[in-house]
Amino acid sequence: MRCKLRVLMAQQNPPLTQKALMEATGLGSHTVSRLANNSFTQVNRSTVETLVNYFNCDIADLFEVKR
Repeated sequence: MRCKLRVLMAQQNPPLTQKALMEATGLGSHTVSRLANNSFTQVNRSTVETLVNYFNCDIADLFEVKR
């Protein structure tokens, strides 16, 4: 599974930094960094809900499964 958080952040005008995302959502630096760098092993449901609500997107816009 791959997280497309960097893509969503880059699409913002101006592009969103990890720090700005953390401040806006209340997510921790390790959480944002792991998702942005695709170095996560699991994701908390509340984290996913926070991100899809913040970006006003679907889960499929945030994650994709590599086949």
